[in-house]
Amino acid sequence: MKIQKAKNPDNLTSFEQKHLPWIIIPEFVKKDEEFKITVKVGKVDHPMTDEHYIRGIQLCINKKCFKRVLLNPADRSEAKFKISLEKDSVITARAECNLHGVWEAKEKVVLYRGNNDK
Repeated sequence: MKIQKAKNPDNLTSFEQKHLPWIIIPEFVKKDEEFKITVKVGKVDHPMTDEHYIRGIQLCINKKCFKRVLLNPADRSEAKFKISLEKDSVITARAECNLHGVWEAKEKVVLYRGNNDK
């Protein structure tokens, strides 16, 4: 299965804008503290019709895929996850479009270490 990514992340095509996962994380993430991640498919909403929809969204941390939300055409093209991290990590989100395959985006998460100046 070929995984599709943005050819130029700074200049997305309208097609890419509808299919790439958008990973939304809090500004500050602390070690071993649970937090919420939202993955929306597309900066421009992906269609969710019987003919064209997102089948599922998968979440991976440091190349280990472990959480997946299955979607139906009546659902919104997004998923919410609760996770905690032990170390700085790379979050990968994959979205499967029934017509256009699997799309992937990554986001690096650097854990908040507090104000070390005190």
